[in-house]
Amino acid sequence: MADYEHVVPVHADVGRKRWKNCKKPGLMDLGPDDVMMLPPPLFSLKDVPENIVLRPPSTSSSRKKQDELPETHPKMTFEPALGIDFKDVEEIPKEINWKEFITEGTPMWEWQMVVSKLFEEQPIWPKYSLIERLLDKNLKFTYQTLKRLLLTVGYYFSGGPFQKFWIRKGYDPRKDPDSRRYQSIGFRVPPELKSYCDANTAKGLKHRWEDLCKFRFFPYRNQYSFQVYELDDDYIQQEIQKPSKQTSCIYETGWLSPHVHYSLRLCVKVRFLSLYPETGAEKFLKAASEKFMKSKRLCIYKDAPKPVQEEHQQTNEDHETFKNNEASENQVDVEVDELESDDGEEELDTWNGFGW
Repeated sequence: MADYEHVVPVHADVGRKRWKNCKKPGLMDLGPDDVMMLPPPLFSLKDVPENIVLRPPSTSSSRKKQDELPETHPKMTFEPALGIDFKDVEEIPKEINWKEFITEGTPMWEWQMVVSKLFEEQPIWPKYSLIERLLDKNLKFTYQTLKRLLLTVGYYFSGGPFQKFWIRKGYDPRKDPDSRRYQSIGFRVPPELKSYCDANTAKGLKHRWEDLCKFRFFPYRNQYSFQVYELDDDYIQQEIQKPSKQTSCIYETGWLSPHVHYSLRLCVKVRFLSLYPETGAEKFLKAASEKFMKSKRLCIYKDAPKPVQEEHQQTNEDHETFKNNEASENQVDVEVDELESDDGEEELDTWNGFGW
C-alpha cells in the first residue's frame, strides 16, 4: 500500500484554506490501530506545518499479536465432540481431513501429525496416558493448542465403559467387540487410607502414568480410571484377549461380561492395596483378595461345560456374593462419574502441572 503524505495544521493561523489544499490520508485503508487523532489547533505543540508519513497498517500491534499465536484452523468446523451421551447419541463425529486446513511445515502441522499418529497406533486413549506420550516426545504447547489438537481428531463420551477416554473420530467402540481391551477399569482408595494420598498430593508428589499401570507404586490420588489394555497384569491381559460373549456394548461393563468386569476391578484393587507403604491396609487387602478368588472361581464356572457346573459346590454362594458386591462396586462407579463430570468441557490439566 502506498504511503500517504499530508500536512497537519498545528496552529489556528494556518487557516482552513491550507487544510483544504492538504492531501488527506485514505482512512478506509487503515486498520483500527492506525487511525491518527489530530489535536485541535490551539492544543498543538508546534506552530508550523509538518510532513508526516503514515506506514502501512501491516505493522499494527494487533497483527503482531496474531503472528505470535499458533496457527489456528479458521475454516475447520467441529461437530459436538465433548461429553457425547453414550446411550442416546447414535452418530459419532466424523473424521476430518485436517491436512486441507493446516499449512504443511508449520508447527501446528507437525504437532497435529504426532497426535494423529498416536490415534492410528490405537483408537482410544486415556487422557493422562496421551499427555505423557506427548511429553516423552518433548512436545509442549498451551492448553488451548492441546485441546484443539485433540478435538481435531478425537471425541469422548460423558459416561459408560469409555468415559472421558479420547476416541478417534470415525471409530465407534460400541460397534466393535475388540474395543473391550480399551475399556476403563476404576480404582478407588478406601476412605480410611485417603490421608496418605492427601498428604502426598499436598506435597506436590506425582507418579508417572506408566509406573501406575505397571503397579510399581501405590497411587497418590484417591481415584483413577485405567485402561485395561495398559495394565501390566497377566490375569487382566488374559481375560481381555478372550472373545467377547456379549452381544452388545452395555453402559455398565461394555463388551465385558459383568462377572469378568467385576473380577478385573478386584484384581486392580488387590494389586494396589498390596503396595500400600504404611500400615492400615491389611484388612482391606485380605477382604479384596478373598472376593477376587471367589470372582475368578465364578468366572471359571460360567465358562465351564454343564457337567462341571453341576459338580460345583459353591455356585449359589458365589453367585449371591457376586451380585451383592457388584451392586456396591457400581455405586462407586456412579460416585466417580459424578465427581469427574462436567458440562461438556474437558478439564485438561495444565501442560506442565498435571499430577496423578
